[in-house]
Amino acid sequence: MYDRMTAGRDGVPSTGNGRRQSYRDRPIPRMSNTFIDAGQDDPREIIRSTDRGFFVRKMGGGQVNTVTGEFVFEVSDGALIENGQIGEPVRGATLIGNGPHVLMSIDRVGSDLGFSIGTCGKDAQGVPISDAMPTVRIPEMVVGGKV
Repeated sequence: MYDRMTAGRDGVPSTGNGRRQSYRDRPIPRMSNTFIDAGQDDPREIIRSTDRGFFVRKMGGGQVNTVTGEFVFEVSDGALIENGQIGEPVRGATLIGNGPHVLMSIDRVGSDLGFSIGTCGKDAQGVPISDAMPTVRIPEMVVGGKV
């Protein structure tokens, strides 16, 4: 992602990702939206076919190293999956991983596309963002938290 200034510095075309919280703030390269298109899988079947896992209903804040893709995100609402059923809620959960690796490891994509809005916080600024994705299954990821 590049704004005009960083694109010029690096000798590449701008991707138009310069955004700022208000006219008082400097523009910085940052995300505007994230989208994963709907797939063919029935979301209920994705859960039923998962013996043991973690179901995330709602994400919280987090951080991403834009150079390496390493991330850590809070989970606001999550639960264990056991024997294909959503069970015990998990409090204080976090997801840790590498964005490109996680995206490449998705093995099931549901047909239930949903949209959400939020805020991207960076350099003490907050700007609106949106995301859209269906139920997806990621076979392996580091999850921390308490049942």
